[in-house]
Formats: sequence, C-alpha cells, structure tokens
Amino acid sequence: MKISVFGANGKVGSLVVDELLRNNFQVVAFCYGKTSFRPNNNLTVIRGNVYNRQDVDRAIKGSEAVISTLGSWGSKNKDILSEGMKNIVAIMDHYRIKRIVSLTGADAHIEGEYLKTHDKLMRVFIKLFAKKILIDGEIHIEILKNSDLNWTVLRSPVMNNKGNPKEFILSNKKTKPWNSVNRASVALCLIELLSENKCIKQAPFIKRA
Repeated sequence: MKISVFGANGKVGSLVVDELLRNNFQVVAFCYGKTSFRPNNNLTVIRGNVYNRQDVDRAIKGSEAVISTLGSWGSKNKDILSEGMKNIVAIMDHYRIKRIVSLTGADAHIEGEYLKTHDKLMRVFIKLFAKKILIDGEIHIEILKNSDLNWTVLRSPVMNNKGNPKEFILSNKKTKPWNSVNRASVALCLIELLSENKCIKQAPFIKRA
C-alpha cells in the first residue's frame, strides 16, 4: 500500500514515516524545507508547499491513502491545516482516493458536541493566545466533514516523549486540559486508524491507557 504523508518532516510526521517504512509500506513524504530521512527503496520525498495545488498533486498521485500531520504552529498565517486540506481533498477527489487520516489538537470542537464548563473555560483561555490555531483545526474538520472522503480526524492533547508509546486508547470523550500523550503513540494511532479502517467519519480523542 502506498501512503502519502503530509507534514512528514515534523515531529509526529517523521515518526509516522519511520513506522510505515518499518512495516514495509510505500511512503511518499511531503515536506516543506530540509529533511533528514535515510535513503529507502520504499520512500519518495516530495519537497513542496501545501498551498500549491500542483505540489500537492505530485505528492498524492499514485497513492492509495493519505495521512496528514500538518500544523500551523510557527507559520505566519496560521492556516496551513485548513488551506492545505482544501488542496488535499480536491486532489484526492480528482484521483478518486478515499481514505484520509488527519491530526489536530484536542480542543478543536465539532459543532453539536457537548462541552463541559471546564472545556468552555479552556476554549476561552486558548483563544487568548492561539485563537487562529484553534480555528484552523476546526475549519479543517469541517472541510473533511463536507467532503465525500472516508475521513478520520485524531484529536490529541499536548504531546511529549513520556510513557510507553504502545499504551494508548481512543475515546469519544474529550481529554482533560491537563492530559498529555506520547507523540510516538499518536504516530502509531494514526497508522492503526488508517490500516484498520477505524473510526470512519469520526474524530476520536487519543489518551494514555
């Protein structure tokens, strides 16, 4: 199976690429800027800009599925996830590729979801310093919801390198503001969601087991 990975040179994206290669998948790693991947017969590196539809086309053409670990932290306009997803969805539609798994933050809210009082307070706090990041993640979910793709969005709390990467669970209940998860767990979970076709048209939360 050939999988295109967007945000492949990021902290989570690079782990996704490495794990896919360890499991003998063919991987197209879409990267912005320099990369440090070791040569591998199953790896193709595409350097490009996710805002550019032709670059996105080059990365997706010939693949069977997509994993996105795009994020807007450190970017100027804080819209990489939403604007990039517009191009990804369009190109996937063009090539009739259906399966995509995407990553965003745990505070990204989907319309109609119930929020507890502490969740509402947390959103107010986040909007004080990362409003555009929050909105970017939420818009990207809406883009996928309105598409014909078999999408899954994984919502993750703060990531670190603590704990056993294999000890994680999926939940429909929002994580607590103080929760965290190993980023290697996130990488493993993204691949599991895709390869096992779990949580189609859903946006589960990842938690430590």
